[in-house]
Amino acid sequence: MVYTYTGDAMKKRKKLLVQVGALIAVFFAAILIAGGFIIYAGSTTMYLNAKNEIIDRDLLRVRDSLEKTPILSAFLDYWRENSYDINREATEEEANEVWQYYNNGNEWIEWMKITEEQFRDLEGPVKISVAKDYYSYFAGVLNWEQHDFGYDAIYCIDISPENAGFIYAKGNGDEPYTYKTLGGVLDMDISKQRAVQKILSGTNKTTEYEVVEKYNGKSIYIGYIPITANGKVECALCIFYDWSAFQKSMNENLAVMTLIGSAVMIIVFIALLHYLYVIALKPVTQIQSNVREYRENKDSIRITENMKHIRSENEFGVLADDISELAEEMERFTEENIRLAGEQERVAAELDLATKIQSGALPSKFPAFPERDEFDLYASMTPAKEVGGDFYDFFLIDDDHLALVIADVSGKGVPAALFMMSSMILLHDRALMGGTPSEMLEFVNERIYRNNPSGMFVTVWLGILEISTGRLSCANAGHEYPVLGTNGGFELYKDKHGFVLGGANGMKYKTYDIQLKNGDTVFVYTDGVAEATNASNELFGTERLTEALNAIPDGSPEELILTAGKAVNDFVKDAPQFDDLTMLCLKYNGGTTK
Repeated sequence: MVYTYTGDAMKKRKKLLVQVGALIAVFFAAILIAGGFIIYAGSTTMYLNAKNEIIDRDLLRVRDSLEKTPILSAFLDYWRENSYDINREATEEEANEVWQYYNNGNEWIEWMKITEEQFRDLEGPVKISVAKDYYSYFAGVLNWEQHDFGYDAIYCIDISPENAGFIYAKGNGDEPYTYKTLGGVLDMDISKQRAVQKILSGTNKTTEYEVVEKYNGKSIYIGYIPITANGKVECALCIFYDWSAFQKSMNENLAVMTLIGSAVMIIVFIALLHYLYVIALKPVTQIQSNVREYRENKDSIRITENMKHIRSENEFGVLADDISELAEEMERFTEENIRLAGEQERVAAELDLATKIQSGALPSKFPAFPERDEFDLYASMTPAKEVGGDFYDFFLIDDDHLALVIADVSGKGVPAALFMMSSMILLHDRALMGGTPSEMLEFVNERIYRNNPSGMFVTVWLGILEISTGRLSCANAGHEYPVLGTNGGFELYKDKHGFVLGGANGMKYKTYDIQLKNGDTVFVYTDGVAEATNASNELFGTERLTEALNAIPDGSPEELILTAGKAVNDFVKDAPQFDDLTMLCLKYNGGTTK
């Protein structure tokens, strides 16, 4: 079937052309605006970088000239406090007094070599004369820079909070040898100037720049550089540049470039719209109609036939082929989804059965031994997945011996669950044969290692309680430290660890004894408890575990496990559970010797 256009289709086609044209117009307008900003920002940045290099060079040269004296700080303080004496001409009497001072055999005082102590000891006209000598040089440097390099202004100002803006010297333009410029305050709030604050807060001697709006009726660009003495910023040199003139020139150039760019954009826009109308719009409309038809009847054969009539030698022709293939692929995908849904249901049913089998393998009836009042115990296991690798076990070996086991298999999921079942059976059967805990672990380790092609291992804590006496014989194969509760509260019992079961052949384990008294409690757990992690990646840890247990020191085993589990959940909150949480608790109530 070859698709033909109806009246509605033609209207939609024109509407699409208008919409595409509008989008292109917006796109070109955005490019024009963005291009203008980029050109403006780029031109400004290039100009400023060049201007900054010149200003920085000149400021460094001037600063180096001004910092020649070793007592600059003393001179600056004196100038500020005696600006009147520096600015006025010396009287004849003062000149005679200076002449008499040197005529009396005193060496000529050079301001470049004078020490602060020598300057402090000077008095009267002699001190004024020395201060004016350096000031003449100081102001002359600024005037020369102002006169020869044509800056709008150049100042040396005090930037301390108490004297902010005080003018030490400034360039005088066409009057390069008029040095009487000390005093007055610069007409700007220096305390709020960003660049000045950066100079005062920093330790470097770099140049800072900023634009100050509406200074004396116009915007200015200022380069600051600190002048230091004795490691302290004493004042700052400022070079002023007319920012408004630069902006005016930049805006004029930008307007011309914008007009040229707009004309080019309009021509390109018209050409592109014509191209879209002739080359692209018709194939898009055909593709749209065929897709709509497929959505209604889901006939992949028919849409494939219709798409063959779209012969555009560009991406639209490729798109038509892709849509045909997609329709065929969707049919295959639908069939595959139906098959996978059935497979997932089967897997879910098998995992549910595995969970029930594993749960049934662990003793879960409490009280476990209602006829025995010498002890009370409780245990729980919460897997991280449908099935887990942790397990616990407890059983009577004979009337006077109770076996306690808690273990953690490496890995997660179904492989760990299978390894867990076999390990649990081996430990149970070997414990029933009698012997010490260390002998039991050595036997099981050899059996696991011999039949362990996957290289998995299991950590185990094993305890045999002699019920009549309260003697608990234990051995640890790489498992967590147990927690022992006595009259003094709960605390870790740091036993000697052996190697994990299944990790290496011929391993030896050590049996140790704990003498339980009436009311004592043994709490064992897997690393999923201590290593439970919250959203901040913090571990729950054994310290928080013992704190939770000590909150109810006289609690029953069930209460202690529920309290510990709640503490872990409150700590982890919404963070995902990465490991199985398994706990076993025994409280000894006393044997025949009580």
